Amino acid sequence: MKLIRPKGGRRMEETNGITVRVRVPGGGQGEPVLSELIRRYGVTVNIQAALFDPQNQAEAWLDLQLYGTAAALSACIAAMQARNWELISQSPMTVVPGVVVPAPVSVPAEEGVQRSHIHVRVPKEACDVPIISGLVSGYGLVVNVRGGLLSPSREGDGWFDLEVQGTPTQIQNGLAYLRQQGLQVWQEEAQGDWSI
Repeated sequence: MKLIRPKGGRRMEETNGITVRVRVPGGGQGEPVLSELIRRYGVTVNIQAALFDPQNQAEAWLDLQLYGTAAALSACIAAMQARNWELISQSPMTVVPGVVVPAPVSVPAEEGVQRSHIHVRVPKEACDVPIISGLVSGYGLVVNVRGGLLSPSREGDGWFDLEVQGTPTQIQNGLAYLRQQGLQVWQEEAQGDWSI
């Protein structure tokens, strides 16, 4: 995994890592769960593979790499299961020295908050970039995955449909971050609001 140092991030001598595959009933597009896990438990989340069909919201699945303290990782697993995310598989927890752990981030203030729909193409060379964690930890955005396809074998490029919520400055800075990571990004304005 390509690790990045988010603004205000801190290095820990020993951080734990696990890889999980989860099945998300109902497609999982209704709530920004990954943003909540990153913000609440101070973990780094990298989506390794995904199948989120925005047209068929019956179910979705994700392969996630999670990094943080042992307690934070256990809390993340419990939070996913409390939302009826089915844990299909989980690797043993291992110590990973020097991994960046995000600093706590404040939720965007209600005034001036907007929502944007973003389409992101992820080249196979950039699959190790934890883009959701970068947007949440580095720019204070709330991110909801609305759709996505990322092959576990990394045979081709992937894509994600994301809804991001934040101030116009946060959103523009987040888009610049994605482009700096080598991702192609298309933005549409969206209406509405969701809180975590």
